[in-house]
Amino acid sequence: MDEDAAAAAGQLFGDGPRGVLVIDARQLLTSTARVVGAQFGALHFKTWMAVVTMHVAHGMPDTGKATSSIGELTRLIYGADSSRGGNNTRHLLRAIFDLRQARFTVPGYDMVNQRPADGVSDTSLLISLYVDETILKAYNAPGAHGIDRSEFGKHLGARSRETIAWQLHPDYTQRLAESDLRRFDWTKAQQLRGVAMALWMVFSSERVPYRRVFDADDDLEMVEVPLTVDHCNALGVRAGADAARRRTLNDAGRRVCEADRSFVEFQAHGGRGRPSFLRVVRRTQVSALDRPFPLAGGQLSLVEPVA
Repeated sequence: MDEDAAAAAGQLFGDGPRGVLVIDARQLLTSTARVVGAQFGALHFKTWMAVVTMHVAHGMPDTGKATSSIGELTRLIYGADSSRGGNNTRHLLRAIFDLRQARFTVPGYDMVNQRPADGVSDTSLLISLYVDETILKAYNAPGAHGIDRSEFGKHLGARSRETIAWQLHPDYTQRLAESDLRRFDWTKAQQLRGVAMALWMVFSSERVPYRRVFDADDDLEMVEVPLTVDHCNALGVRAGADAARRRTLNDAGRRVCEADRSFVEFQAHGGRGRPSFLRVVRRTQVSALDRPFPLAGGQLSLVEPVA
């Protein structure tokens, strides 16, 4: 996945105030990116990552074009055991249409010439989208499409390989081609949403300056983040009270640790006149630069960039 997109996950969810996350004087989020034309949630972000996953799996074509069945996308985003019909598919389609309509504004960056600048860039993720008429009939007007359940299944099955098609914006296609992509673990992403999803995305990034915990029995690394209002906003936590923000982070952090066993602790501390901070502890990760070059063949491993 795209490292910039992962770092900005907390900013892109919801419609509250944004913030910039700074750890040890390092700004992890390069800009206060905003979405115009749609209100993003975790499903929008997962759909975005699914589109990138499909793009990579199709060999990253210069055209940015890809096709998929609705079932393939649903299984990727929700998991193989999830139902393909009903609300899941309707929500997925709505997210895809939102991605097509959304504009991303990026202050302080010239996306045409790809450099910092005193201005605001405006771009989109998808420039075209196709959805099979059968899906639209069945899910835009449930119960009113005039196709019974068995006939719908036959009709959709005949088009199962190309029921959805899209084309990425050329600038984004080029950016993906030039980026060092990070693997997106769908088995973990399927278990997370909201603030937990944002925490997992941000603190899995190699941009986070973890430091070794030398007095631990296991090989652990840790980072501490002051819980300023700006930092909380950057992580998608927008409660008005400091105690409420800590509770939200602790609850979300517990879900991250359950889904991803490489994380040992997400704990928000503070209160009673003390400044609040978030401590994140995880098992020491091997840097991408230190990993041996993989042998050819075997299962496709996807690396992801951040947008």
